Amino acid sequence: MDRREFISLTATAVATVIVRPALAQSPAIELTLPSIPGPTMPAEFTGLSYEMAQIYNPNFFSPSNTPLITAFRNLSPHGVLRLGGHLSNITPWEGVGQQDAKQLEGVRHGIEDYWEWPLVDPSIQKNKHGIISRAAIRNLRAFLDATNWRLIYTLNFASGSPARAVDEAAFVSRTLGPRLIAFVLGNEVDGYGDDPVFRAKGYDFDQYFAEYQHWTKTIRAAVPHAPFAGPETEHGIDTWLQPFARRTHGEAALLTTHYYGMGPASDPTMTAHRLLQKHNPELDKLIAGAHAATHASGGTPYRLDEAISCYGGGRPGVSDTFASALWVADFMLAIASAGIVGVNLHGGGTGFYTPIETSAQSPAAPRPSYFGMQFAQRFSGFAIAPCPLATQANLTAYLGTHGPRTQLALINKGPEPVTLTLPNNLAKKLTHTLTLKASTLDAKTGTTLSTESAANPDPTKTIPAYTALLFLES
Repeated sequence: MDRREFISLTATAVATVIVRPALAQSPAIELTLPSIPGPTMPAEFTGLSYEMAQIYNPNFFSPSNTPLITAFRNLSPHGVLRLGGHLSNITPWEGVGQQDAKQLEGVRHGIEDYWEWPLVDPSIQKNKHGIISRAAIRNLRAFLDATNWRLIYTLNFASGSPARAVDEAAFVSRTLGPRLIAFVLGNEVDGYGDDPVFRAKGYDFDQYFAEYQHWTKTIRAAVPHAPFAGPETEHGIDTWLQPFARRTHGEAALLTTHYYGMGPASDPTMTAHRLLQKHNPELDKLIAGAHAATHASGGTPYRLDEAISCYGGGRPGVSDTFASALWVADFMLAIASAGIVGVNLHGGGTGFYTPIETSAQSPAAPRPSYFGMQFAQRFSGFAIAPCPLATQANLTAYLGTHGPRTQLALINKGPEPVTLTLPNNLAKKLTHTLTLKASTLDAKTGTTLSTESAANPDPTKTIPAYTALLFLES
């Protein structure tokens, strides 16, 4: 379907879709179809993020870990793995710099104080005194070849050194070759001034960027074409991301920051209801800031290379339940339709929010959020546009087009079913249905993304409470 046909479908068939909630006394709801296609979801949109210390176990990201390879390939045929997280600030490298005093202090600091260790596999949880080895990098390349994924790799900017970074980057670049998308320097560098082990109090963007320039110049003296992304911050859209975009102005491979749907996890008000709220102004602010940064950079694409439901480890009973699947499906489609080029959902080990659990019981067990990722991934290669909804119902809708093909996602994050009527010509095209559901919103098991089934030819559709439906062509 081209742009002209898209507009014809939405303008001439029916300008609006009538939506009626199950409660008979509720007023009719109009779902307005988008007038033009949105941006296309890139092939490498879907990604996962792991703590760097996970590669202390060289057999984890390796060709021998067939369950994990299968889980990655079932998620996306062209995904992006990001290695980083808070543990990347304290991990040592097998080569240069092993005895650096600052790095040794960072290792001790991380082992004693960091909560992120549940995000690595049980073998590392039992022995945190590991190291990033050359064998692990070689196995990582074979794993990426087996999955057909590529990589964003974090260098230890917090307690490492330029000399170590040169040695590590040279080996990683040589070994990974085209599988490497970019290096990033550090993790959440806007918080380094809050940790005296890393930087002095008051550490700001200007200090960071002077270091960034020194490190990248030093690394590129040995690895001339080394690609970099940044600024890899937790917050700081105005004070870190946009200045970075202006000063690099096309030199960076990607602009990157992080996003969490809510938090901290220790706050009892971080509930499923809050996670699934109809509108999150923080996400709107991030999207607007990302657009401004891409413009300021001269067109450098923006990727959320660490994101998930609730910071601080995830909220038990929320981040590990079906609520997270609905949130992930809607979140991924929302940012894709806003032109963000990709997202890496963070996790690993037995963490509450991880999409894939690695425990003593299973090397790669899909959690509920994994199925939400699969739902959104079905839009890969499609132009995605949100359908405006003038309603208080907690329903979102996204229309996807890819050449002559059309599909429609309807995500009901509310407690009541919603009934709607599609235009006849659209209903006739969408002959099959894919359903994301579970028995209850707080279910930790039993989430399913059903195989395609024949859709009811009636243009009137009902979206059950807490359910996502994808209507597509055969």
